[in-house]
Amino acid sequence: MNTIFSQSTTPEEQKTQIAKILVVDDEIELQRLIKQRFRKNIRAKEFDFIFVQNGIEALNKLKQEGHIDVVITDINMPEMDGLTLLSELSDIDENIKAVVLSAYGDLTNIRTAMNLGAFDFLTKPIDFQDLEITIRKTVQFVQKMRKKQKQIEKMYAQLEYDAVHDALTGLPNRILLDNLLQHNISRSQRYPDYLYAVLFIDLDRFKIVNDSLGHSVGDSLLAAVAERLKVSVRASDTVARFGGDEFVIILEALKDIHEVTYITQRIQEHFNQSFLLNEHEIHLGASIGITLSTRQYHQPDELLRDADAAMYCAKKAKGQNQYVIFDPTIQATAMERLHLENKLRQAIEREDFSLYYQPIIEVTTGYLSSFEALIRWFTPDGSISPMKFIPIAEETGLISPLGWWVFQEACRQLQYWQNKFLQQQSLVLNINFSSIQLKQSDLVENIQATLDATELLGSSLKLEITESCLLENSEAQIQVLQQLKDLGINICVDDFGTGYSSLSRLHEFPIDTLKIDRAFVRRMEDNSGGLEMVKMIIALAHSLNMNVVAEGVETETQLQQLKALGCEFVQGYFLAKPLDKVAAEEFLQSGNRE
Repeated sequence: MNTIFSQSTTPEEQKTQIAKILVVDDEIELQRLIKQRFRKNIRAKEFDFIFVQNGIEALNKLKQEGHIDVVITDINMPEMDGLTLLSELSDIDENIKAVVLSAYGDLTNIRTAMNLGAFDFLTKPIDFQDLEITIRKTVQFVQKMRKKQKQIEKMYAQLEYDAVHDALTGLPNRILLDNLLQHNISRSQRYPDYLYAVLFIDLDRFKIVNDSLGHSVGDSLLAAVAERLKVSVRASDTVARFGGDEFVIILEALKDIHEVTYITQRIQEHFNQSFLLNEHEIHLGASIGITLSTRQYHQPDELLRDADAAMYCAKKAKGQNQYVIFDPTIQATAMERLHLENKLRQAIEREDFSLYYQPIIEVTTGYLSSFEALIRWFTPDGSISPMKFIPIAEETGLISPLGWWVFQEACRQLQYWQNKFLQQQSLVLNINFSSIQLKQSDLVENIQATLDATELLGSSLKLEITESCLLENSEAQIQVLQQLKDLGINICVDDFGTGYSSLSRLHEFPIDTLKIDRAFVRRMEDNSGGLEMVKMIIALAHSLNMNVVAEGVETETQLQQLKALGCEFVQGYFLAKPLDKVAAEEFLQSGNRE
């Protein structure tokens, strides 16, 4: 049996694809003949014929049925003729196609009908075999058009969805987030008792994981975080991805402030559980800033600004996996930070900095071994601590120009001292480098150029890097550090023991020196584990053929303990404070500690 359905069409699809054909003709005998001729097709649910007697009835039926594939209409009918009906069809459904019936030789009406959009025409008396062929051809065309329209609609729906959702996590993106925030703002303005809150979430330690395990694992981790956040909130709440490793949650229709803290604490409890990805067990924290609708916000950006400021306060002031609810003092702190960032940019352009030099002393002889170059920023309003402006420089990328200024200025000063004091040719200068600087593609070339310009040997420099640098894409870091070693430069790990480095991999890095963090040195005298930690670090360093510097030495007792443990070098206020270049020059001439 001929069929308009393909062999691959499922029974369910066939059911939805039954061709509905509206026959508009006032001849009752035509209805009977069509039912008789197509009885098998009707029983097989291939065709469904609907009969009306004029154009007005046809329009009413089209509006009632809502889905007609083909209209077969006579031209000459009472009340409304077929030509008038044709002119109305496209307004109801542009995919409906019409076949007109006309007396043989009625070329004028046929031409008019075709101009009005008729798909085909048949002449009376009707040849029913010809009618079946025409119906099948027309139905196939209509269903093909409907299928194409559905594909287009599906494509547009997908495009609309993609435009407001994050491709990686499937969460609402910034565009949809802004719309939802505006909806909540408007609702709270209409209903003063309506409460909502916004949580701004930044993942703690995500960057280290992403750099050390790769972006593929990082993406999988973000997707897993999205799922964990969704199960942490209520069904009525919205979890959105703001960008990078930042997420935003809208808590709607809250009963009171306690509901906010309850949900926030539940999120943090879920983050206490590790993520298992590709056989890696990963621990993350979530720093959360919260804004409440009680502050009567008017724009989404205001909500996000304050939630972001509260999150920053949670991360920087309280440590990892903490939350802070925004208050006006946080906004003042954020504005102060922005003001400091602007001042820092201007200071870098003008080179408004100074270098101080803290002596590093050899324990056994008491003589000067090297200086650590330390940046200082003096303004008309007083000095600004590096603890305040260095984190801002790292977050904004300003650490790159600032770090290069420090490196070049320190090298110029060392060149001056070596030329002035011939007996100090072996003097070494320790210079701090951030992880951002180590990732610069032209790092080694720039260092080589500076060494050439100042006529310094690489062995005159020791670069101090933080322990966390060893975790950030370790293979690449090993390669960069080895290139620096090839220039003769020594490598020191600063503040060792405070980071997250893998001790089992420490031997893979070309490191010369471990510098013990001052916190461990400070605790050596109070039986709180500091002495054992220092002893362990020294033993570890020596087993890997590294030497050790202890920083923050402030008492004679600490110095003697370090000496007894075999620590080679010490640094601290007990020995010498950081000195400006004039005082450092005087110290050079003396050659030992004050």
